[in-house]
Amino acid sequence: MHRSGGRNMNHFIRFANTTVLATGLLLAAPAFFPASSSISAQSSRYEEARAVVDRTQTDLTRSVGLVHDGKELERYKNAQKKLSTFDRHLVKGKFDKGTLDSAIEDLQHVLDHNTLQGQDRDTLMDDIHRLRELREFRG
Repeated sequence: MHRSGGRNMNHFIRFANTTVLATGLLLAAPAFFPASSSISAQSSRYEEARAVVDRTQTDLTRSVGLVHDGKELERYKNAQKKLSTFDRHLVKGKFDKGTLDSAIEDLQHVLDHNTLQGQDRDTLMDDIHRLRELREFRG
């Protein structure tokens, strides 16, 4: 009889431990939902940032039409390269403010020193404004 009482006690202890563990998990579960919401929100912010970078790269490519010399082309390439590096870091979940700052600076050099059509200049100025907003929002 003593032996079956020990088994009953073991079953009771396992049941109690399982109940406590399950209750703890249920009580802790709400703490995980905000985390997954913030991950989702962060992902959408990164997607928005990537869209700004993509648009800027597209606009740079479209505006390269009036390039006259190697220095002008080099400024385009520098801006494209920095934007690409920034985007590559975004894909890995890292917002690299230093690279974004450098990309903005290179884009400003294109605006300041390259020959641009009026519409291309306006578009790139809008892009640089969006990149600066992105930096302010995130940085």
